Amino acid sequence: MKRLVPLLIGLIIGAGILSCGNDPASSMNEEVNTAPAIPKVIIHDVIEGPVYRTYTSIGTVEPKDMARIMPKVPGRIRTINAEEGDRVIENQLLMLIDTFDYEQSIENAKAAANQAKASLERITRDLLRMEALYKQNSISEQAYQDAITAQDLAGYQYEQAKSALDVALRNLRECSVTAPISGLVTRKMVNPGELTGPAQLAFVIMDMDTVKVEVDLPEEIFHSLKPGGGGMITFDALPDKSYTGEITRIYPTIDPVSRTCKVEFSLKNPGLDLRSGMTARVRVVEKTRDSTLSVPKSALIQGEQGYFVYRIPADTVERTPVTLGIEGDLVFEITEGVSAGDKVVTTGLTGLRNGMRVKISEEATN
Repeated sequence: MKRLVPLLIGLIIGAGILSCGNDPASSMNEEVNTAPAIPKVIIHDVIEGPVYRTYTSIGTVEPKDMARIMPKVPGRIRTINAEEGDRVIENQLLMLIDTFDYEQSIENAKAAANQAKASLERITRDLLRMEALYKQNSISEQAYQDAITAQDLAGYQYEQAKSALDVALRNLRECSVTAPISGLVTRKMVNPGELTGPAQLAFVIMDMDTVKVEVDLPEEIFHSLKPGGGGMITFDALPDKSYTGEITRIYPTIDPVSRTCKVEFSLKNPGLDLRSGMTARVRVVEKTRDSTLSVPKSALIQGEQGYFVYRIPADTVERTPVTLGIEGDLVFEITEGVSAGDKVVTTGLTGLRNGMRVKISEEATN
């Protein structure tokens, strides 16, 4: 029994040594697993062409023309011939104010005018007789001058009577309230039988066949805008449609607070899909360069000495300093450092070093 104890101890120690030793197969697997992986990148061609920059602003749809209609004479409304949503044409009757009082005024004014005319004619005849007597020295000069003054006064009274008649006739015509423009009745504020007058808004008519949108754009684009230029306009209420608007007005001043300029766009609206008050999003595209080299913004890295890109002449990357020009929407103009057709890394830039081998997983050329 005493002899077996040392033997068992030796076997146990030997097994421990073997378990702690280096296995050649295990070491080989670890070396394979720790080998550096080749990074995958996405590249893009350096292209030559125009560089665009887009400016977007939000505005509100407004009618080309709008009329707020208030009666010019007071009275009780007899009939109404237009409702909200109706299309009306210029000079179409909208409502009629009771004409009785105005017809009576015309009759009174006519009588006053006839009376004034008769008085003027009588005084004119008297003046002719006075003039003959004055030439014969049968009356004094004072009496003759009084006759002239009477004729002048009668003439003024007749003119006033005719003016009063004209006013009465005009008031009668104003009892018929008509549309000053063609368009859509968007508001009706009156009802038959109500009293109305010059201070009361009766109708609102909007010409929606053409609509306009005013937006504020940055002052940097001010000198690039020209009347007749275009812009793409979308509307929140019509998400599946887009329209082309035409610049019809460029306001001449720059807002000193917001540093923006106000621009008006007009667009046709034959189906009346666009309504006043809709939210409009205007996108103006400015061509800042006709032909120049550019790379996607995602390809640029800012270093201590400026910007650089990683070009791929073969299967390795080459750090290339570049000089930037103007900024577009998704690209930057490159004035020095690359040539048309060069390929630059746009995705997978993290951890890249000059001369590192890479694997192209996808190539973008647009």
